[in-house]
Amino acid sequence: MRTTRLQRLVWIVTVSATLALLLGLAAGAPPSAREQERRIMPDAKITGFHLVETKDGAKLWEIWGDLAEVFEKEGLARVMKVTQQVTVTLYSGEGKLTSRSDKATLNMRTKDVRLEGNVTATSEVGTSLQTQSLDWSAEDRRLFTQSPVTLVKGGLVSRGVGMEAETNLERARLLSRVQSHVIPGSAGVANKDLSILQKGGTP
Repeated sequence: MRTTRLQRLVWIVTVSATLALLLGLAAGAPPSAREQERRIMPDAKITGFHLVETKDGAKLWEIWGDLAEVFEKEGLARVMKVTQQVTVTLYSGEGKLTSRSDKATLNMRTKDVRLEGNVTATSEVGTSLQTQSLDWSAEDRRLFTQSPVTLVKGGLVSRGVGMEAETNLERARLLSRVQSHVIPGSAGVANKDLSILQKGGTP
């Protein structure tokens, strides 16, 4: 009987020491990425968000969204879809591009815009694209992405990975894995578009 009690006492002490050691290690462990993200709280939340950015009296972009979170220290505003996609209109000397996405991040210092999630965009003349991420540089007013992209211009459909383009998509360069095909019945329009679409990389 005495031996059994002694064994039980040793077992309890061992378990208690192990628990104390584990709790001590957990307390001293660096916070996980999720915990760090929770600590970064927005300075403001805005519903029914609409913002217009101008430079020298000319519009750079205009953005509408269900919800925006503003991070003043980081100089960022994140606009998110709740029920409707975020709408971003980008402006340049060549024309404008209307795009929609699940999320848009605005760099309030550089005025750059990043679109993410189910991105679609259409120019004034009807050229369109689909991708999962799209960046727009305010300095030179150009678009770029490293994601797979589908570009539809007139009767020509082109797919590739990575793209650089003017804001109005009139001149675009697919960077790699390029494949193009003509929509039936639009060969004449597509041949004209092939002279404008610059393709790079290998299929």
